[in-house]
Amino acid sequence: MRQLRCSRRHWALSKDQAFLPTEARWSKMEQPFSRLGYVPSAQEIIDVAFGRASRRATRVPRGPAEVRARAKERDRVRIAGKELIRKLRQVVKRFPDLDAIHPFYRELADVLVGVDELKKALGALVKACRIIRRLQATYLARLARASTPSEADRLRREAYGRMASVVKRIGKYLEFLRAATPKLARLPSIDPDMPTIVVAGYTNVGKSSFVKAISSAKPEVASYPFTTKSIVVGHRETPYGKVQIIDTPGLLDRPLSERNRIELQAILALKHLARVIVFLLDPTDHCGFPLDSQLRLYEEVRASFPGIPMLVALNKADIATEEQLERARGLLGQDVLVMSALTREGVEEVFRSALELAFREGSRAGGP
Repeated sequence: MRQLRCSRRHWALSKDQAFLPTEARWSKMEQPFSRLGYVPSAQEIIDVAFGRASRRATRVPRGPAEVRARAKERDRVRIAGKELIRKLRQVVKRFPDLDAIHPFYRELADVLVGVDELKKALGALVKACRIIRRLQATYLARLARASTPSEADRLRREAYGRMASVVKRIGKYLEFLRAATPKLARLPSIDPDMPTIVVAGYTNVGKSSFVKAISSAKPEVASYPFTTKSIVVGHRETPYGKVQIIDTPGLLDRPLSERNRIELQAILALKHLARVIVFLLDPTDHCGFPLDSQLRLYEEVRASFPGIPMLVALNKADIATEEQLERARGLLGQDVLVMSALTREGVEEVFRSALELAFREGSRAGGP
């Protein structure tokens, strides 16, 4: 049997999807933890393996009782060991290579469950497979030399007990993976390699409306486990290729000083996605927050994402007074962009400016 290795392939794309062009497979893009499936408990693995061994043991050959007993018990030990290893391998193989996934997802996984803890748990399962395989080989050899049916029965029960003990010892790691799987499965399906515009600003300033206005299709709503709201992801074909636009409600919409450690880590994971950040301001204060507070949040976000270009735009031009716009221009500069996500006035200008900022030469390392 081929030895199980700790290094596992990245399951972000299926074999069929891997041969599709980027444009064709976008709708099928999966986050690397989307196929983890069900993680059984230690007792479930033991019950299934031993149950199948009892049902699937081959018919014993004719001959002396000790010969028939040896054949029957060896078959049980062989099948039980094989099933235990198979179930543990299934769990391990469904997890991606944690060192190979994109840093965005690796950081989110670290925030949710801890990457080191994941590696430790998966490594324990790999080690258990090796131990079970050795026990299986040892007892198959000993059973081949059993001289009586009672000795064969005793050796089979001894093999079962030792193999079951190995699985029970890693029970705590299986329970950890059982608890981690649904958390990781809820991570959003975002293409971290696609150029991304992240939209920030206080709540109710019009971020989602902006994403919808500049997206060529209806934006998708994706779960993000660090906020009670779902993020909104839109896509758009541009002269630079396809880009994705992400609104992050519940994240970049209030002072970072009010965040706990987990929220801050989740927010900072966005640095691996953002090619440019568009920060929207509401000069009318209809969002419920005064302009001064919105500007303080802008400064916090800018300080938290050093090296990432930021574009500021004034939204709600359709209801803003000239006095409100002039006050904002006075604080930000007369050339600040003004738009209305509701009427779409000025929206394309903001989008084009964001693209130019994102793709201009030297704006970010690793750009096209």
